[in-house]
Amino acid sequence: MKIRKRFLPRTLQDVVATAFMAGIIPITFWFEVYVVMPGIHGADSIYNWIHFVPAVCLLFNVTAHMLATILCDTSCSTELIQLPPNASSAAAGLGSKSWHLCATCEFIAPPRSWHCTSCRTCILKRDHHCLFTGCCIGHKNHRYFILFVAYLFVSTLYASVLNNYFIWFVRGEEFRNWTSFVKIVFPLAMLVIDTSTKQYYLVIYLINMIGVMFTGVLLIYHGRLILSGAVVHERKAPEYDLGWAQNMRMVLGTRWYIAWLSPFVRSELPHNGVNWETLQKQTIKSK
Repeated sequence: MKIRKRFLPRTLQDVVATAFMAGIIPITFWFEVYVVMPGIHGADSIYNWIHFVPAVCLLFNVTAHMLATILCDTSCSTELIQLPPNASSAAAGLGSKSWHLCATCEFIAPPRSWHCTSCRTCILKRDHHCLFTGCCIGHKNHRYFILFVAYLFVSTLYASVLNNYFIWFVRGEEFRNWTSFVKIVFPLAMLVIDTSTKQYYLVIYLINMIGVMFTGVLLIYHGRLILSGAVVHERKAPEYDLGWAQNMRMVLGTRWYIAWLSPFVRSELPHNGVNWETLQKQTIKSK
């Protein structure tokens, strides 16, 4: 994996969203391990250790895949791009289906590659720009992004189950009242009025509940695109659908069946992200 030279977020939106993600992950881990689990099972219970092991595994994979997404350079500069004989004529107009001239980078970019104004470079097989990582998702970091979302969904779901039991049953006498409903609806506004630990508990509880729904929708949306061999702007008519198994390999690599274990698992991509004409011919033949 080639590391990006400039991996810090460049826009204000990216800075705020990435900083929020970088902060809420360790805060949630601390809350679940040191507040919720002892609150449910007791401070000295063996069950705390039973929960601690998967919590650490989830923390590692969420953090590691987020960092891998941010650090991995997926720009066109990572590949030695050789133009096919007909590329010069195809580059007359801008488009994702053919070779095209990028006026900003001043070179001819391959199909499915787009220039990102935030990242200030052309991205190989550009899917979209992610605010929560402050970078584009493209050919080489697509694997890390989708697994980051998947592990984030599992983590927030796990935390939400524990939080619901802790808030509404273990501490039910404190939280089962109409004021808690108002505090959940207006959590940040209530922090100005109520700075007690109860309000912070409700804020973290609400963030995790929103996280489950948000990451769940993202996982379904991007998962369907990956299984159809498409990226975001190709969702209406995927032209590179080789079947779900080969489509998975295009994102997770040749060792896709164990690539989800860790971002450190080596799994080579079967395509360089440049010469899509050959793959398009394969797609047509397979159909």
